[in-house]
Amino acid sequence: MIDYYQPVEINIVSAQDLDSINNLFRPTVYVSVSVTRGSRDKQVTPAAVCEKKLLRWNHRMKFYIEDDKIQRNESVFVFQIKVKKFYGSTEVVGKLFDCRLGAWGIIKDVPSAPCEDDIYA
Repeated sequence: MIDYYQPVEINIVSAQDLDSINNLFRPTVYVSVSVTRGSRDKQVTPAAVCEKKLLRWNHRMKFYIEDDKIQRNESVFVFQIKVKKFYGSTEVVGKLFDCRLGAWGIIKDVPSAPCEDDIYA
């Protein structure tokens, strides 16, 4: 059986009012994006531009996802907002699970350990 892939483009624009991010020290904040089924690709944005309570990326990404996974609405985008600490470690401060690829279905996966700023679409 031959797997067919569809290109899916997304644009990471911005996030705001994430109380768990201390903007006083100008942290390095980025978004890690992966797909649960149908793609092995994982991509990250460049560091965000911080403006008070607003983080701005405006970064475009392109994923290739198996066509049958999209048609059956099995693929879920996982967005993780991460902060790189000054001593080298990384902390996940927010998550978004979105599966509106094919039939605009419902969310099928839930986080195992919720973060303070989790969002579900």
